[in-house]
Amino acid sequence: MQINAMQVCNVCLRTSEESAGAVFIQAMKNGETIHVCTSCIPHIIHGSGDVVKSNAQVEAELQN
Repeated sequence: MQINAMQVCNVCLRTSEESAGAVFIQAMKNGETIHVCTSCIPHIIHGSGDVVKSNAQVEAELQN
């Protein structure tokens, strides 16, 4: 998910602000643009897309 100029991983919720060296990949899930940090990509490749949260879920979790 992207909020202004900050990327948030739709799997682990890592942000580009807290991890300046992290790389984020933009992808699509169910027609929605998502962002995944490179450390979470193996979870998607070797697991399933079920670990990916929607942007609404990410937003709700960030507000808590």
